[in-house]
Amino acid sequence: MQDTRLVRTSVAGNPHTLVLRRTSDGAREFEPLFDLLPADGPNDVLAVTHEQSTRFLRRWGERIDRRPRNVGVVSVGEVMRSTSAVDVASRRPVRGVADPTDAEEIRDAATGYLDAWPDEGRTVAYVDSATAVVDDLGVERGVEFLRTFRRALDARDAVGYVCLAPTAHDRTVVREVASLFDTVIECVDNEAETAATPSVGDCFEAMSDRRRRGVLAVLADEGPLPVDDLADRVAARTRVDRDRVLASLIDVHLPKLAALGLAAYDRERVARGEHFERVEPYLGRTVERDRPARGDCPVAEE
Repeated sequence: MQDTRLVRTSVAGNPHTLVLRRTSDGAREFEPLFDLLPADGPNDVLAVTHEQSTRFLRRWGERIDRRPRNVGVVSVGEVMRSTSAVDVASRRPVRGVADPTDAEEIRDAATGYLDAWPDEGRTVAYVDSATAVVDDLGVERGVEFLRTFRRALDARDAVGYVCLAPTAHDRTVVREVASLFDTVIECVDNEAETAATPSVGDCFEAMSDRRRRGVLAVLADEGPLPVDDLADRVAARTRVDRDRVLASLIDVHLPKLAALGLAAYDRERVARGEHFERVEPYLGRTVERDRPARGDCPVAEE
């Protein structure tokens, strides 16, 4: 279950919705979200999923009573039969696009379904992870893909719901993606605890440890990155053995920063938290003293 709030909407704007999804574990992939679909159900349903085709079809059967006239799934990253015209004619429910960086093939697979379906009725398109799109294609190509995909839906009178994990991106990226949609909502898992805005004391407590200062400094400079890469950067800044840094980040420091809303992470990536801007004014000179002098080497123990 989720709590949902409206962030922005525009009367007579484009009909598509960006769903900013926040989860308790900071995941970038989600269970299919059907609660926002029209109550009477669409006639035709298209899903662009990232290696979750089986989950989507199973969850649809569990949550929606009435089977749509047509269901099509483009599974990005899965290897299966090609997305040829023969497949369109055979009305196969799932088509795989093995290469997640092939934006043209993903778009062609999706529009192939739409073009094969009747014009009358309501068609809904669901993209489970714009975050994966941006990660796979890069920011510029990812945003352009979402823009052209939205236009393709417009041309076919289809309505799109696109999910994005805001904590996985810089705020500028979130704003750029959000600018493509006239309706933006935020969806928070009921289990996800929203961190209270950290106080000045909280910010200084977060920076009282040099490894946490290193994490905050790296996130300020680079934005989201894999956990292993973060450990490399922090080890270089703090002159501490890299393996010890990684263990302490996972066990101690990232949970503390996440509890304050200063960082968000899962098993693979670390990103700025929803309240990261609260600590930015205090970073500056505070992290300068942690930069290693030339010739310094990592140490095994602190």
